[in-house]
Amino acid sequence: MPNDRYRRRLIVAAAAALVLVFAATWIVLDLTEDRPGWLVVEGPETAVVGRPIEFRVRLVKSARPGEIDCTLHHANAERKGWGHLASSGPPQPAVAGKTYTFVFTVPEHEDMAYAFALVYLSPTGKWQDGTRAATTKYIPVVREGAAAAVTALRKTPVYRYPTAAESARKTARPVRPRGRPSVWVHPVLGALLLAAALAAVKAGGRSKAAALPGEAGERTIWLVFAALLAVGAAVEISGIAGHVTAWGRRLAEQQGVYELRRPFQKTIMAAMAAGSLGLFILFIRATRKPGSHRFLWWAGIGLGAYLAVSFAGVLSFHAVDVARGLVWHGVSPVDAVRGVGAAVTFAAALLAVRRKPDRAPI
Repeated sequence: MPNDRYRRRLIVAAAAALVLVFAATWIVLDLTEDRPGWLVVEGPETAVVGRPIEFRVRLVKSARPGEIDCTLHHANAERKGWGHLASSGPPQPAVAGKTYTFVFTVPEHEDMAYAFALVYLSPTGKWQDGTRAATTKYIPVVREGAAAAVTALRKTPVYRYPTAAESARKTARPVRPRGRPSVWVHPVLGALLLAAALAAVKAGGRSKAAALPGEAGERTIWLVFAALLAVGAAVEISGIAGHVTAWGRRLAEQQGVYELRRPFQKTIMAAMAAGSLGLFILFIRATRKPGSHRFLWWAGIGLGAYLAVSFAGVLSFHAVDVARGLVWHGVSPVDAVRGVGAAVTFAAALLAVRRKPDRAPI
């Protein structure tokens, strides 16, 4: 049948769009990590004080003739307080495709919780003349007898690190301090969500009292929306989201899965982007039909936007953290989108309360 064939084509097109949005979002988030592609590093899972630690570096490409060097550094439990620990010896000629082995003896250092390697290329072998630099992930440091050391070498994540020249240029330029959201953002969002929750309760009560055709399930949905909005208001006012994020970071560090969170974050955020598109497609289809369900769909779209962006903020992916630092008059783009979502839900609930019951949906 022509109609069935057209419907199948629409379903296939919608499914393809969801897959494309998922893939595009994942790729964009992956590119924001700006990982160096000029080297591949293998390293151990732990570093033991007083014992050797080894890194194998394969130089994928070298931009110009020069030398490669690797040094060992440390960080404290907060992943700050960086400092030099040891050197692996003189720099070596940098040859594309060659694998280098750098061995250190981990010395004891006060307030040392992690160790990591810094690899750099330099035409002279000196750090001051470096052209490229990268660091490995943070490796937990254990003392003798404190825990079993995992010394088997595995491919380890590497991250771009500014060279001495890049750091000097950055220092020479006036740096605009990263903004912070105003203290009133969360209380205002909480008040808006609470008002939307009350309006949703009234909309649910009105749906039951009016008993309009096609509204049999509206009351339950409005009450579910009200519950979600009330929980959101409590989270905004109490500030518990920030504590949950910090707790999740600490737990990931303690369990040794801190670096593994990135693929999980990207997958979840890509799935949310695809899900948002799917919800929008359903929204467009539903709103083309007259009826009281329009307000319910508008409320769902607003609430979905608020929840999705809030969850992305809790995941604390690097690109989201950067967006949260772009503050204008105390409001970041992330909080602006969350506020718009809450406002749309509030407006839809108010319109649902005030709608006239004299016309049934067609």
